[in-house]
Amino acid sequence: MGATEKIARFIVKTGYKDIPRDAVEKAKRTALDCLAAALAGVVEPVSQTITAYIAKLGGPPQASVFGAGLKVSAPDAAMANGSIAHALDYDDCGVKIGHPSVLVLPAVLSLGEQVGASGQDTLAAYILGLEVEGKLALHADFKLMQARLNHQTWYGSVGAAAACAKLLRLDVAKTRMALGIAANFACGLSANHGSMAGAMAAGNACRNGVIAALLAQEGCTANPDIIEAKNGFYDTLVGAGHYDAERLAASLGNPFYIMSPGIGLKKYPSCYHTHRALDGVLQLIGEHRLSDKNIAEVEVGTSERALRVLAFSEPATPYQAKFSMPHCIAAAVVDHQVTLDTFTSHKLEDRGIVEARKKVHLSFPDVPIWPGLADVGPDTEFVGNPVTIRTTDGQSYSARVDIPRGDPALPLTDEELLAKYRECGRSQLHPDDIERSVGLVLGLETVADIGTLMAILRSPSLRKA
Repeated sequence: MGATEKIARFIVKTGYKDIPRDAVEKAKRTALDCLAAALAGVVEPVSQTITAYIAKLGGPPQASVFGAGLKVSAPDAAMANGSIAHALDYDDCGVKIGHPSVLVLPAVLSLGEQVGASGQDTLAAYILGLEVEGKLALHADFKLMQARLNHQTWYGSVGAAAACAKLLRLDVAKTRMALGIAANFACGLSANHGSMAGAMAAGNACRNGVIAALLAQEGCTANPDIIEAKNGFYDTLVGAGHYDAERLAASLGNPFYIMSPGIGLKKYPSCYHTHRALDGVLQLIGEHRLSDKNIAEVEVGTSERALRVLAFSEPATPYQAKFSMPHCIAAAVVDHQVTLDTFTSHKLEDRGIVEARKKVHLSFPDVPIWPGLADVGPDTEFVGNPVTIRTTDGQSYSARVDIPRGDPALPLTDEELLAKYRECGRSQLHPDDIERSVGLVLGLETVADIGTLMAILRSPSLRKA
C-alpha cells in the first residue's frame, strides 16, 4: 500500500470521536484566531478586489463570503474567504508549512455551509486537513528561502482537498482522486510576495481543495498515487531523495500536527520574522522607560535568509510594511505597540515613524538566528533576534527573545486570544455579534449547522447599520 492510499484511508477512517480532546480544543482556538484575521482583513484592498470579482460572477448561493452580505458558489466563497483571511498576514504559523489554518479552514467553512455540516464534522475535517498538509511539509526537505515556488499553495491545496473529501464523506478511492486533482491544481510563485497575488495564495489553495473534492465526487480521476509517484507531488516540489512519503504516512495522527509541533498564533499583525525582535525591543522600552526622543539607535540582528522575506526596507504600501523590519521596529519605538493601525497609510507616512526608521540598523551576528518556519524541523535549535537600544545619553540596553509570545511553547492566553478577536472584529461586528460568534466557535462541537456561524460572518452588523 502506497503513501497516498494510506493518507486516504486515514482521512476516511478518522472521525471526530477518534481525535484527542486536546487537539479539538486547540483547533477551536486556531479557528477563532483565523476568523479574527478574516474579520480584520475584510476591508483590505485585496479582499475588496476579489469580493467584487466574485460578486460579478454570480452563481448559486451556496456559501457565505466574509463581510460581503453575499452568498456564492462554494468554490468561489472558498477563494474569497481564504484570501480575506490571509490579507493581513495576521493568521497563524506552523513549522514547515508557514500559515496552516488559512489554507484549510476557509475551504472547510465554505463547503461545510453548502452541505450543512455540523460543528463536529467541521472540526474533524479541519483537523484532518491540517494534519495532511502539515505532515506533507514536515517530511519534505523544502527550503522556502531558496525556492522559487510558493510551497504553501502546494501543501495547502492537498490539505484542503483532504478536508473537503472528509466533509463529502468520500470513500478511499475517491479521496485518492481528490488528492490527485488538488495536486494538479497546485501552484504559486515566490515572486508575488508582497502583492495581492501573494495574499491570494491561500484563497487559491482553498478553492483548489473544494473543487478537487467535488470533482472526485462526480467521478473525475487522477493519479491514485500522486504523493509518491514519479513526477508527482513530492517529486516535482522537492525532488527525489528530499522527501520520505512512507514516514509521512506512518506519522499520521501520531501525534496530530496541531498537537506537535503545534501552531503558533500571532501577537502582532506583521511577518513572523519580526516578532522576536519586537518582543525584545518592547521589553527594553518597558523595562527602561524609553521613548523615541531618547533613543539614538536600535540595532537588530538578523540573517540574509530572513531578508528574503523581510524584503522591504523602504515599504511603499501598508502591506509591504508588514515585511519591513525597519518599519515594525520604528513603530514599536514611537508608539510602544504594534497593532492593526501600525499598517495603515497614515502610519506608513507618519513623520515620527519615518524618522525612527532611520535609527534602525540591521546586523548579521554569527549566531543561529531563527531562519523561518519553512526552513527548520521541529527539533532544530535556533535563537531569536539580538536587539540593542542605544540612547542619546550613551546608555546601551540589550535583549534577545528566543520564544515569542504566541509560539506553541508560549501560547497566547485565553484573554489575549479573545482580545485579538475583539479588536479584529470591532470594525465589522456589534459587540453582541462578536460574543455570539466567539461562543459558536469555542463551542463548535455543539453546533448543529455551521451555517449559523457563517450567517454572522457574512453580514457584519456595523456595515449594515
